Amino acid sequence: MDLTRALLRFAARTPHVLIVPVPGADGPRGEVEHAVAVRRWREATGPADTDVLVVAGHAGPEMRAVVADVWRRVPAPRLRIDFGTRTSPADIGRRLDQVPGLLADPHRARVEAVSAATDAHPVRERVPEHHHPAHADHPDHGADAPGARDHAGPERYAAHDTAGHGDHDAHHDHHHPDMPLPGGLGMAEVAEDRDGLALDVLRLPLGPVLPDWPAGLVVDVVMQGDVISSAEARFLDGPHAAPDAGESGAVVRELDVVARLLAVAGWAGPAARARFLRNRTRAGASRRETADDLLALVRRVRRSRVLHLMLRDLGRDQRADVADSLRRRLSRIEAHALGRPAPPSDASDGLPVRELGSRLAGAELAAARLLVAALDPRPDEGASAGPGRVEGGGRWPPPR
Repeated sequence: MDLTRALLRFAARTPHVLIVPVPGADGPRGEVEHAVAVRRWREATGPADTDVLVVAGHAGPEMRAVVADVWRRVPAPRLRIDFGTRTSPADIGRRLDQVPGLLADPHRARVEAVSAATDAHPVRERVPEHHHPAHADHPDHGADAPGARDHAGPERYAAHDTAGHGDHDAHHDHHHPDMPLPGGLGMAEVAEDRDGLALDVLRLPLGPVLPDWPAGLVVDVVMQGDVISSAEARFLDGPHAAPDAGESGAVVRELDVVARLLAVAGWAGPAARARFLRNRTRAGASRRETADDLLALVRRVRRSRVLHLMLRDLGRDQRADVADSLRRRLSRIEAHALGRPAPPSDASDGLPVRELGSRLAGAELAAARLLVAALDPRPDEGASAGPGRVEGGGRWPPPR
């Protein structure tokens, strides 16, 4: 047997899938997460870890540029699938069932290897659609993939691995501060912290392609050491579709946020359970069908000593924000399961994105991920263009 074919077949059994959610497309994103979990595939942590790139929803211009840049970073053999906002669960399942066979095809792997090498070339030239070998006769590029062949997007909002950027010794005098680092990051600068010490200042974007991250959210942070000194946040592509309405829609949203928070905290089992119940509720399961499972999830999370230990290293303010958000959401889920009136919804409707920077200032990077998951930022309704910036305010400097 051909060794290459055998290795491709072996690797294609459990592909790593990177899901890129588009703002306003929570339905397709949830269905893709469910389909990936049912097949026991793994969700990728970044482009280098990806076999299959899945775009859930119709991307706008800014998200198309992001997706194009992420696609360039995915190594061959690779596959890209675009799902529209109205793609049915059956169609999602059918197209994902084709993935192992496509990844195991040696001819296709060779074509993608050439394409990946071409995409990774530093020369930025737009390739005409009919000359791009990677997308010829691909069943994973349908009519619901606007901008699927746009490979000329900027690098600014690509997914970044932020681990390991805390050491910046011996590069202050002989490197220009604007000199790029691998991955598009800039060199660190120097600025005084609240104690008057000179610390490295590193500017980097978080999002929009990160595991368990709100769709389309970009947070530009300024790091001093491992602490965020200032931040500004916005959503790509402007206004988005409103979340699901009604009681079931509110419960779906609460379960979605709880699942994201538990996943970021590292508690994978209950996170997967929350996603499963979210999908059942979205699919139309009645309260009577899901009540027992919802109450069991609420009890398990509330009583968990493990979750308490996971959150103990957060600062006092950050821990209070995360715990309060989780408590409110569990209360709403419990009220739905018991058929009782839900607590007031204004407290857990999601933080306006213009306020997110003030909540992140003073937090360490790991704490910031938890805060973003818990606060569930939302686009500002009726707000003018442009992000809200907070510098030197909010909780920065943090209390001593």
